[in-house]
Formats: sequence, structure tokens, C-alpha cells
Amino acid sequence: MSFVRSAAAVAALCVTVLPAIGADAPALAIEVDARELPRRLVHTTLDIPCKPGPLRLVYPKWFPGSHGPHGRVEDVAGLRIETDSGTAVRWTRDEVDLYRFVLTVPDGATKLRVKLDTVCESGGADRAGTHTVGTPDLGVINWNTCLIYPEGPAADDQPVNVRLQLPAGWKYATALKADGEKGKGDAVTFGTASLTTLVDCPLIAGRHLKTFKLDAGGGPPAFLHVTSESPEVLNLDPKIVDLYSRLVREAWALFGVAHYPEYHFLVVCSDTLGQFGLEHLSCSLNGVGERGLVDERLRKGWWLANLLPHEYAHSWCGKYRRPAAMVTPDFNTPQKTKLLWVYEGLTEYLGEVLSVRAGLLTPDEYRLTMTGKIRSLSRTAGRQWRPLEDTAVAAHLSRNPGNSWNQLRRLQDFYMEGMLLWYECDAIIREKTEGAKSLDDFCKRFFAAVPGKKTVAGYELADVVRDLKATAEYDWEPFLQRRVAAPQESLPLEVVDRLGYRLKYTDKAPGAGRPSAPPDNPAADSLGMSAPGGVIASVDPGLPADKASLSPGMKVIGVNGKKFSANRLRDAIADSVARKKVELLIEDGEDFRAVVVQYADGLRYLDLERVPSHADVLGDILKPRAK
Repeated sequence: MSFVRSAAAVAALCVTVLPAIGADAPALAIEVDARELPRRLVHTTLDIPCKPGPLRLVYPKWFPGSHGPHGRVEDVAGLRIETDSGTAVRWTRDEVDLYRFVLTVPDGATKLRVKLDTVCESGGADRAGTHTVGTPDLGVINWNTCLIYPEGPAADDQPVNVRLQLPAGWKYATALKADGEKGKGDAVTFGTASLTTLVDCPLIAGRHLKTFKLDAGGGPPAFLHVTSESPEVLNLDPKIVDLYSRLVREAWALFGVAHYPEYHFLVVCSDTLGQFGLEHLSCSLNGVGERGLVDERLRKGWWLANLLPHEYAHSWCGKYRRPAAMVTPDFNTPQKTKLLWVYEGLTEYLGEVLSVRAGLLTPDEYRLTMTGKIRSLSRTAGRQWRPLEDTAVAAHLSRNPGNSWNQLRRLQDFYMEGMLLWYECDAIIREKTEGAKSLDDFCKRFFAAVPGKKTVAGYELADVVRDLKATAEYDWEPFLQRRVAAPQESLPLEVVDRLGYRLKYTDKAPGAGRPSAPPDNPAADSLGMSAPGGVIASVDPGLPADKASLSPGMKVIGVNGKKFSANRLRDAIADSVARKKVELLIEDGEDFRAVVVQYADGLRYLDLERVPSHADVLGDILKPRAK
């Protein structure tokens, strides 16, 4: 379904969401000197209005999108405080809350000057999305790493004035509005914003940066900003830019409203900083490999194809509509993350659907990734003792997991299992309304502007159930509770049938040879293990490798009497039909031993097959909606 609206109607649906700043609150003046960002150092000077007497300053610990206390106060490399007359002020750290600094403002002082130095550790998936990182050619600035603020006032009510100094010749991109002309320059001053808005608007910068205006159709303006160490990869083919324009138009067709005045995709193409992604209301921060956008094979990999759509969908799901227990007044109040199966699970569904509707993946390519997720989730024995809801409650404990037996303890399953749950909700809505409505209709209702809520509208489970019921009559609350609140003996697979498909095994890897096909892993559906390069990464409970007492970390150095190679492992699995076993030579620490895996079914690959007698509900869900 396409949406055609008048300019006035569009303006009514494009909600400007800058928080209302407290009229009487004095502004924090923040100057961030990032000229040493290539050396992984940032220097911040903050002028904090104050009154004589006790004062507590806090370094951000919790912030939206990270789902945990991930602020790295340990990266502070200098904290010096003085009055506006230059008198040093002694501070002490709270012995319980290590993010809080306690001091006494001297008599007569009306302002404190805080000099904060921050170490910017090397990049990576657990850093660059929320921390400030840099290379000699580019960098990411997350403002939460560059400030310390007075405890007490709500972040929405605390105005800030920010000035940024960048390395000479660097360009930048951000959703923050600059006072002066945007572009090259060693320094830039931004307009007054709330502390909430500042932290919600990260910045990318580099020697090479290019901006593409996307065709947003009837929606508010959208831009794609790309920086990289390699200027060549910034020359995106117009067809690639059009894919992201289609993404914006598909989102507009899906939601029918936007809660931002304009949107900015901030993309860092760098092998050094790695892959990352974090959502914000009017932008998203995305890290891909250096050639991620220009190499079709990389661009069609599930993670990258889904990255920008997922973080974009978060503008509605997670940023504007957010679980009420995750709406906090500042960046140090803990969040309760029980409803992440909505916040992240629904966003996972939305991002994956939008990636196909926009053409970033074809439906056939996407089905391969869905099959892989079903395989992975079905091997998670931890659901027998731990409900899905608990993976959300304890989300941040699984953000950086260990390397062994994660199927037993469960990880952040609220993402992928939550995604399957929302596919099932879509299928149920279509079934109960005889195809007249879908989850798109729920989204238009649930993510519409909430009266009086311009920046974030909190919700409870009852609100989700209410809008599902308004879309299609069904016993939604007991259904959802069964899926999320109780342990499960196995992965609920009713969703596969409801989508018009069934699971089967074949002797050939589905999608082999396609750019988006996952790496061939013949041991996954046969022996129940993964051994890239010969090192066992995972063993699935209850399957042949587990029964043979193999474990993660062991190294396979021989297969059926020959030196290990991926092809020999594949051949050995194929030969198991005749041999009834696969013989492995294992290196386990200082020990070597022969292991016989009892197995006789040959090559097996899980596949998602259409059931001709059923409607292709999945196909209908993935069809484009926008013109």
C-alpha cells in the first residue's frame, strides 16, 4: 500500500521531537577537543553553573540503546576541577557508585570548570557504537564519553552548548544542528540542545566524508553520510543509494508517521573500527567493513543488509515508543529491560521485513538467513530452564558472552526469538481477519503520535495487548505470556506452518553459490557442531558431537585418518551412510585423542520449504508497499 498525502498532512505527521529545555536552567558549556582523536585521546572542558555547597557530578553509566551499564568511567584519564577564578577544587569518588564524584563548591563560586581527558580505546563491536574511537583518518564521537554533569536535573531539562574541535581538514556529519556553516573546519559550534538530545546525536568525522540526499518520497528528509579511510569506497553507485532511498520510503509506507524532522544514516566504512550499530531518534550510527557498501557479496550478507533497516526501525520502536521502565530521567538511573522482546524483537522483525521490501535482499536470499536463525534457536537447550523474558531482564549480562556452551545458558534471544514471535503475531492477525489486516496495521496504531508525548512515549505490556486486540480479536495476553514468560521444552515452531512453510533436510546446502549464502557448515545439521578452520566453536546439546563428548575449544586435526580440511570433513560426513561413523583426531590442550562420532545419515542441511496447499504468508509480508 502506498501513501499519498498533501504537504500539510505530511507536516502534521512529521513530529519535531527536540525536548523542551527547562526555561530557567543554566546551560552547560562543553568544548570537546578531538584534535588528538587519531591518537585515541579526547580532551573536554566543561563550564558548569553552580552554587556554593555540596555538589555531585556523574559520568554517564546507562544510556538508551546499550541496554546496560556500559559507560566506561575507567577510560577517564584526567579529571581536574577548579572555580571560575582558578582555585582547584578537590573531589572524591563515591565508594559505592564509582560513576559519582562528590565535591564542595567554595563560597563565592558561581561556575566550575571541569577538565576531562578520555582515553579512546581501539574500536570493535562492543565499543564503537557507544564509545569515542578514532584512527588517523576518521573517528566516531559519542558525547556520553565526553562529559560529566550535575546530578539532579533531568537530562531533558538540562541545556547544553557544545563546541567541537576536529583534526585539520576533517569533515563531519551529525543530526545536531550547527550554528555556522557545516563542512570542513577545525571547530564547529552547535545550537543549544538538551543533554538528552546531545547524547542521542553522535557524530562521525574524517578526512573523507560524503553525503547523499535520499529520496524520501512523502516523508521528511533523509540523508546517508559515509566516511572511510579509502575515498574510493565513498563513490557509491546510484543504484546502491536508491536502495536506501527505497528503505526510507518503505518505512514511511509501513508506519505512516515519522517522529523526527529529518533522519541521518551515519555510516563508517572501516576494517579497523569493525562492525557496530546503535539506534537514535533522528539518526543511527553504523559501522561496516571498508568495502561493505560497494561489495555486493558483503552488502548482501545478513548482518549488513539488516543493519541500517534495523537501526532505522528503532526510531519508532525503541526511541519514540519505549518500555516505560526504560524511560529514565538521566543516564545513571538503571533501566528495567523486561520488555526487550518488544523493543528489540519487534525491531528485528521490522528491520528484516524492511530490508526485503527495500530490495536489499531478495525473498529467496532472506529465507536462507531465516532458516539459519531457526536452526540456531532450535539448538538452544537453555530455554528448558530459562524463559525468553529472562534473557531480556538480564540483557546486559549477555552483551559480551563467553565462548563455551552458550546454547545451555542462552544469550540475547529476545532479538531473534522475539523476531519469530512477531512473525507469528503477523500471521495470526492475517488469519483472524481473513487477510484484511496485518502487523502493518498494528504498527500504524502502536507507533502513531501519542498525545502529549513528543520525545518518548512509554508503554506497558497492556498497551501492546490493547493495540493488538484493536487490530485483530485474539487471546493475545495468554499467547504472549506462553511464549515469553515460561520455560519451553523446545522452540515453538508453529510460526513456520503459519507462514506457509515447513522445515526439511536436504543433502545440498540451500543457496550455495549465491552472494548472500551463509558459509557452508556441513557439520551443523549432521554432527551438531561448528568447527571453522578446525577449531570447534559450538556443540549442540543432544546431537552426535555432544554424545561423543566433544566440546568448544577442541581442535580437529584429523578426519577419517587424514589431515583435517573442510572438504575432508564434508566427505567424511557424506561417507557416514556407509561407515556409520565419523572418526576425528582431536587436540585438546596438551592431549591428543581419537574420537568416534556415531552418525549414519550423511549430509544434512536444514531448508525452509513452501507448502503449496497453504497461503504464502511470508511472501505476502515481504512484498514492497511503497511506490
